[in-house]
Amino acid sequence: MKFLSRMMNDESPYLIEQEIISQNSGFAIVEAYKTIRTNLMFSLPHAGCKKVIVTSSMPKEGKSSSIINLALTLALTNARVLLIDCDMRKSAIHKILKMKGMPGLSEYLGGMAQLPEVMQDAGTMSFKVICAGTNPPNPAELLAGEAMEELIASLEEKFDYILMDTPPVNVVADTLALAKVSDGVIMIAREGETNHRDFSKAVSSLKFADAKILGLILNDVQSKTGNSYKKYRYAGDYRRAGNAASGR
Repeated sequence: MKFLSRMMNDESPYLIEQEIISQNSGFAIVEAYKTIRTNLMFSLPHAGCKKVIVTSSMPKEGKSSSIINLALTLALTNARVLLIDCDMRKSAIHKILKMKGMPGLSEYLGGMAQLPEVMQDAGTMSFKVICAGTNPPNPAELLAGEAMEELIASLEEKFDYILMDTPPVNVVADTLALAKVSDGVIMIAREGETNHRDFSKAVSSLKFADAKILGLILNDVQSKTGNSYKKYRYAGDYRRAGNAASGR
């Protein structure tokens, strides 16, 4: 699996192996994420907390691993970083980082848990994580509610970056609900898998919600026969997960 990262204002893409970065990661992958980090800093030069959504047009395009790597790279500068898994339908952050998934964001927004109960350390004191929690029947409503706005507002003074992993834009409306509390959006795509129609539709939806698109991280994967079927089957899983939780 290859990885191609390129922010929209960067003319030099970096082709690297996709993985969760660590002390044993190769020079290329670390430098690529440092480039993304630098471009993000220049894209959001204002003082105070930077609140960034990371999303994709369709599922299975690598957004969760990408946002974790970006968070880790930001934390290397001693920046205070909070990663919130806002994908309460098909959460992945707790699985990748091997953390407990509950209680999490859904429990906090539902008034069933306090902030200290849902915030976890991610191996360094400057990197914290709030996992998604239980799959609720109304994730879009929770993300669009006052409790979410109040949560972000209360954390702005405690963190330099708040990164939010959200569901694919073309599958559910959850990401659009968060546009009002973010400074911008980083899009994830997969070469040979993401098509122009899906990506354009996602961009149009984000612009309609007045979201600022900061750049693109492109995962370059060799397409195989049947990939399109698997992609749409996974998209269906998102809808079924929401329906099951609401009893439909």
